[in-house]
Amino acid sequence: MTWLTAFFGKTKFYLLAAGAFIATIFAAYWRIREDGKNAARLEQAKARDNLQEHYDEIDRQAIDPDRSYDRLRGLSDDAHSR
Repeated sequence: MTWLTAFFGKTKFYLLAAGAFIATIFAAYWRIREDGKNAARLEQAKARDNLQEHYDEIDRQAIDPDRSYDRLRGLSDDAHSR
């Protein structure tokens, strides 16, 4: 009977160690995933700011909607082709 309790005692230790290892891997995965999301948000914010600068430039120029929107379409096409 003592060998049975010793076996379960060791098994609990190994299960605890495996659980800690899995938790560490999950925490690292979660951190990497959050870093990726933050990088994507930063990239989108930069693109949005860049587009806002172009809108502001259009507002400063004389009103010529066709030329202005053609330019914006060109910028959008350039951004999507990357």
